[in-house]
Amino acid sequence: MEIKNKKITRAKIQLQNEKPFFAYLIMNMKFVEKEEIGTMGVDCWGNCYYNPKFVEKLSEDELKGVLAHEVLHLVLEHLDRGKSCKYQKIRNIAEDLCVNDLLLTNNFKLAECGLLPTYHEYTFDKSDGTEIKIENIDKKTSNQIYEELLKHIEDDKDAQDSEDDKRFDKHIEGDGKPLTPEQKQQIKGKWKKAVSEGSAYARDKGNMPDGLGLFIDGLLNEKVNWKSLLYKYLTRTIPHDYSYARPSKRSFSTGVYMPIMRKECIEIVVSLDTSGSIQGKELKEFMSEIRGIARSFNNLSMKLIVCDSEIKDVYTIGNGDGEEIEKLSIKGGGGTSHKPIYDYINTNLPNTKLLVNFTDGYTDLDELDNNINTLWVICKNGIDVESIPFGEVVKLD
Repeated sequence: MEIKNKKITRAKIQLQNEKPFFAYLIMNMKFVEKEEIGTMGVDCWGNCYYNPKFVEKLSEDELKGVLAHEVLHLVLEHLDRGKSCKYQKIRNIAEDLCVNDLLLTNNFKLAECGLLPTYHEYTFDKSDGTEIKIENIDKKTSNQIYEELLKHIEDDKDAQDSEDDKRFDKHIEGDGKPLTPEQKQQIKGKWKKAVSEGSAYARDKGNMPDGLGLFIDGLLNEKVNWKSLLYKYLTRTIPHDYSYARPSKRSFSTGVYMPIMRKECIEIVVSLDTSGSIQGKELKEFMSEIRGIARSFNNLSMKLIVCDSEIKDVYTIGNGDGEEIEKLSIKGGGGTSHKPIYDYINTNLPNTKLLVNFTDGYTDLDELDNNINTLWVICKNGIDVESIPFGEVVKLD
């Protein structure tokens, strides 16, 4: 039974003036008193369960922060992972760091018992006395933070328990039954509508939140443009430097000798799945998109690896040269494995900043090196994107 808690009601009213975007989203949650929950928790349907004793212990400002924390888990689809994640506690920690960093950016006060980044960084103490530092949280998704944490699992498995104790809420996965595709679409549609209306409401009040643009755009635009995602990766990973060898053009107008910004050429690898499950239509589509990469970024050094169950060819593509790709002889037609690609990169291309895999996704995913920064581009009839265990994933329409 839903219980009206005066303190929660008061917090929701105050947020309408202070943080209208978050207030609008919170209005779409249903609050249910539940002492067994210990603190507060939300399920994928938008039910927010709370222990009244926990609510009373919080200051009004802390309560506003917890409410916003819960609704962001819904908006960012953190509860759609289910129990398929091997390290669920680590996943929860990564999601909390992502959410809390956003809230702190927007000047929310959060309970001191939580996982609170400082200047977009968070440090974990390992059992051997060393530290794990997660930096630039504001520039990372929860998936990227999760993958970064996974690199330390083998060294420090007990870290997940010590940090999990610092979380002030519970992620409720549901009744144990996975959501059907129809249910997922229903939930996504609800929060897409709420975000759209909440954004308009906040803009009318001249009070839009900071740091949420990337997440809001991703939610409102269901078709993810892989080129935009690739550009985001490249601009974040291309090293920048300054040179005084040649002055900036602005020097002539300002009278001050200013350096030019120099962008270093970045090395990426693109793999083309040519296994028997990739038909002519998919292969043609992949080749078109690969040409698009070559033409769009002049400061790329691209290796193109053609592979089915083994590497067939490795080509070097010159900067901005998409025409060269059209002349290539593409071999394949056998089984599927991406392990040779990852092994080849580790042995021969250790400076690779990014691997872009064009594939249907039906491959040996569990045997791959998740330390290599990976963008998966899946064809329309390929594997469900949620089945990819690491990296960023987009699906071609």
